[in-house]
Amino acid sequence: MRRSIIDAPEWQEPAKRETLELELELITPMFGGGYQTREVDRVLLIRPAAIRGHLRFWWRATAGAQYTNPQLLYHAEANLWGGAAGQGEASAGKASIQVEVTNQGKITPYEDIAPESKPKDGPLHGYFLFPFRGQGNTPAAYGLTGVKFRLKLVLDASLSAAEKQSVKNALKAWITFGGVGARTRRGCGALQPIGAHAQQWLPPADPEQRQQWFSNLLPDIPEGPDAMPSLFGARYLFVKTSDDPLQVWGELGRFWARFRKGHFNENYQPMKGGKWGDYRKVLCQLSGSESTLRLAKPYLGLPIVYQKLTGANFHETLEPAESGRMASPVILKPVAFADRSIGGLIAVLKTPLPTKIKIDSKFYTLEPPSKDDQVLAALGANSVLEAVVKAAQQHFVNKVSVCTVGRQS
Repeated sequence: MRRSIIDAPEWQEPAKRETLELELELITPMFGGGYQTREVDRVLLIRPAAIRGHLRFWWRATAGAQYTNPQLLYHAEANLWGGAAGQGEASAGKASIQVEVTNQGKITPYEDIAPESKPKDGPLHGYFLFPFRGQGNTPAAYGLTGVKFRLKLVLDASLSAAEKQSVKNALKAWITFGGVGARTRRGCGALQPIGAHAQQWLPPADPEQRQQWFSNLLPDIPEGPDAMPSLFGARYLFVKTSDDPLQVWGELGRFWARFRKGHFNENYQPMKGGKWGDYRKVLCQLSGSESTLRLAKPYLGLPIVYQKLTGANFHETLEPAESGRMASPVILKPVAFADRSIGGLIAVLKTPLPTKIKIDSKFYTLEPPSKDDQVLAALGANSVLEAVVKAAQQHFVNKVSVCTVGRQS
């Protein structure tokens, strides 16, 4: 039998993929984030799947503003980062993530990270770490200090230049605003790139250059979305730089404790009672017939747990009506700048605000406090989130710069 001859296929040079590699270290301790509550997973310390989740969020917060409806956003996100099975097939995504931990860090007791502060100073960064304190028979959690890891992202060759840039922007946003482990919005597990090219991932220390740097993270459009958290229209406040991230973190904790108590237009007295009317004027006065509540603190994140203490008139939990948790739109953390200095970041994201809350299975319409609320009046603010900005300017007088990109919420 005569055999047919088939020409061998021509060799096709594989399309070139772009690889992003950087080494990161933690400038604040890492807490939690493992499979057990309050515990760090020492076997899988930094998981690629967790970083993918972080990058997806910050990709939506940066690139998401350009998509005009949720369907377009979903398809673009699934194409880039992967998606669940739909119409018979799943999307694997076009950005692969690899992690190599180069320093497992040192197990550090809670008391060494947040030692007891003097009453006149307030709780400092220990204010951010209340979930990890020892309570009753539960010992305090430990943190990890000195963690370092190498991150590698491989971008598929089919991605356009704009899509690749959107990944880089998400990575910059995660490094600036996020972290690893639990409580990253309150400064735990804050990141700093190290090495020869680290500065390309960090915002400039100069305020004018920093404004442009943040503008470059976002699409050039007139206004951003209202239906999801976004850096478009957010307010970013930067506190004067320092060499010590823990010192910066401590001062941010002191500010946040002061804000939660509402001590403005007067000297801050950490041992003195709070000025917001939520607890005494509203929650302690509930009669059961109300359908609407005017409160301030639900706009700063939910749930809020009021503990059952001796003499406490109200000890329930405030939750968002549709889920168990609403992440705070306010981020407070030390941030590394391109010149290797450390500053304090207070970011107020543009985000949908809660309209309903649940207390002990009963639903209430949520409304903000009136403009004559004593804390809002003291700060000259029209809303709780605007009060955060004005309070920071008052607390860090002559030490804070403000940056805004796009329309504010």
